[in-house]
Amino acid sequence: MNFIIAGLHQVLIYDDGTKPEDINTSLIAPPPPPPLPQVPLIADPNRRIYRGPDPRVLLPVIDRVEVVHFAEPGTYLVICGVLPHFQEGMYGYVKVLP
Repeated sequence: MNFIIAGLHQVLIYDDGTKPEDINTSLIAPPPPPPLPQVPLIADPNRRIYRGPDPRVLLPVIDRVEVVHFAEPGTYLVICGVLPHFQEGMYGYVKVLP
């Protein structure tokens, strides 16, 4: 699947059956050194199967395409790892059929 990303976002994918309330938002990635943006990123590894690049260190070029292969059928939770985005409901599901 191709994820076409515009702006400061991070794709995090969690294994089949994971729900948004399962994500531990108190686990935050260490901040990059200044002057890079000090935006909090979710760092919960539990059931995470993919973590896209840290968008804070990609500046000034943050628009990109990320390609992810889903090898097994299931319903995968895809979230934006930028904490305020996830807290505002930026997540969805990818359903992979057999």
